[in-house]
Amino acid sequence: MNQPHWPWRSARIAGYLLSAAFVAGANVPALAQQAGPEPSAKVFAADFFSAFNPVSAEDMVRRVPGFSLSNGEDRRGFAGAAGNVLINGERPSSKTPISEQLARIAARDVRRIDLYSGGADAGELGGQTLYVDVRLRPRDAAATNTFVVQFSRLEPSGTINPLIVANSAFKVGGATVSLALQAQPSRRGRVEYEKELDAASGAPIEHGQEFLQGSYREYKISGRATWKLSDADSFSVNAQVTPSRDGRHTYSETLNPAGALLHADDSKVTGDNVWAGEIGGDWERKLSGDASFKLIGLASRKETGSDERYTTRFANGTLRDTLIDRGARSGEYISRGVYTWRPAPGNTVEFGGEGAFNYLDSQLDIRVRTAAGTANATPPVANTRVEEWRGEAYVSNFWQVNDKLKLETSLAVETSRITQSGDAEQERDFTFLKPRVRAIWNPGGANQFRLLVERDVAQLDFTEFASAVSLFDGTQNIGNPNLEPERTWRAQIDWERRFGGNGVVVVSLFHDEVQAVQDQIPIAGLDGPGNLGDGRRSGAKLDAMAPLDVIGLRGAELRVKGLIQQTHVDDPVTGLSRRFSDEVDWNYSIDFRQPFPEWKLLWGALVERADDAQLFRLRELRTTGWDQTNLDLYVETTAISGLVVRFTVQDVLLPVEVRERVFFAPDRSTPANLSSVETRRATGGYGTRSFVVKVSGRF
Repeated sequence: MNQPHWPWRSARIAGYLLSAAFVAGANVPALAQQAGPEPSAKVFAADFFSAFNPVSAEDMVRRVPGFSLSNGEDRRGFAGAAGNVLINGERPSSKTPISEQLARIAARDVRRIDLYSGGADAGELGGQTLYVDVRLRPRDAAATNTFVVQFSRLEPSGTINPLIVANSAFKVGGATVSLALQAQPSRRGRVEYEKELDAASGAPIEHGQEFLQGSYREYKISGRATWKLSDADSFSVNAQVTPSRDGRHTYSETLNPAGALLHADDSKVTGDNVWAGEIGGDWERKLSGDASFKLIGLASRKETGSDERYTTRFANGTLRDTLIDRGARSGEYISRGVYTWRPAPGNTVEFGGEGAFNYLDSQLDIRVRTAAGTANATPPVANTRVEEWRGEAYVSNFWQVNDKLKLETSLAVETSRITQSGDAEQERDFTFLKPRVRAIWNPGGANQFRLLVERDVAQLDFTEFASAVSLFDGTQNIGNPNLEPERTWRAQIDWERRFGGNGVVVVSLFHDEVQAVQDQIPIAGLDGPGNLGDGRRSGAKLDAMAPLDVIGLRGAELRVKGLIQQTHVDDPVTGLSRRFSDEVDWNYSIDFRQPFPEWKLLWGALVERADDAQLFRLRELRTTGWDQTNLDLYVETTAISGLVVRFTVQDVLLPVEVRERVFFAPDRSTPANLSSVETRRATGGYGTRSFVVKVSGRF
């Protein structure tokens, strides 16, 4: 596959921004390792988690009562992609999901976990309401080495899929170094579909079966080093490279109501060797006991592509081949600076700024070959380059008004220039103000109330500027160079009450006023990403954890999470109010676990269910959901010295994914235009039953 030329301008940008990364600064300064928790923190010592046999810091964070680990949003830049976890008081200078970074830290290296409701350090995390700070033990001369070996058997294919993870943390001179390797050398599975197409009257038109055999392999190699040159200067660098490759083979037969073959479809997708890499670092200088400055640099790059062949054999013997060549190259370069000043006890002021450059080169070529010859079927806006220069400046003030009330006020200004070239030529400038006000009130006792009001600006997905096709679904999305970012005024109030030692219940009410809702819109008689009018989102969330000793289940705990919401926006085709595409109205999960320390045994169950999701297109209404509740069961033992062995049956009930596509002609403007209904039932895809054996320990 031909790859686009790497422009010299991007190389200069990389060199300029990476210079900050290689001067690099500290994720885990030694000063921070010795710090005690702030008075407002809820402290969970390492012993608190011992009953649940944690192997990594991730295992421990996921068991903090009243806290849900978040990796943050997949956004460009550093500020908007924050999760809700600090490590030794610092946010790592990496955009690798924080759950992955925690999984590389051995549980034995964790001294304690502090849970905060707001506070000055929340500025590092984009103003998260709840966050945890994972405090590590000082690194001694001995290395900490951990491993995970896992084998999964997927149904209905019966294939065995291995996963191997190894982590090591050690000292080299005055530096603390951690290395990690994750290998998934083979992941294979088969998805089986039953499909049928009926007329508007309900009369059958066609039916058939389809089989998809997928294969995937991935390796992740990462490293991180932190050190101190003086009491004032802390440094760190981190890097990760992820090579991978995937492919799939699909075969289907479509029959008429009498059972006669109409056509057979055979496809093969061969993925290119995919490379994704990231390098970052930071330098923090303590200017005084009340002031510090931090510089962060980050660069990442990714290349993807595939060669695809789709062959249709018709009942009369004729053939049609569709040949697709896809490729994409993307990159991001970030430089960020933060100045923190504590002018008085209980008051912290933070100033910061960030500059970033992002780009995407996308290529798509489609050829259709029949007995009559070869035709070019590439859609418009298929080959394009999108660039964005973005800058943001902000100031935040964190104020402990008294022993019961905290206030945070923040104002950010974001400006960007997006340029598109190739099949579409356009340049646009955007500037947005993003204020935020947060209040945390502790009236006394076990109650806490939290209020948040903020304006959020979504980021545009560069892939939506380029056209895309799916022969599996028979759909085509036209790239839209006029797409605008969605803007949201958000208000949320939380009530938290703690009880029974480790029990907690958090109830949240929220309301969003959304401008320029991003969704599918008609473009030149086809579908594409675009903006609707204004919309609304309102609802409630529940997160509760309760120890069950009071009902005789010693050491057991129950965690319940739930969401219920309503969304409204005017449909561009029907003109009527409807829900947002791809957002569910409700979901819930119930997580139960009980340890038996005397037997070195733990067991548990997880139940999950969600509402169906809908997608609204010009001529189609698509609904996707599951016919069964997702149920996982597991048993874990530490009977073998130094090892944690877990056996899990995931999705015990073997839920079937059901997708209904209701088609209209010429469009969805009236129910009278209903033309046909397609139903697909998939077994073996995401959510299929699997049997997993996982062994973890130290070496």
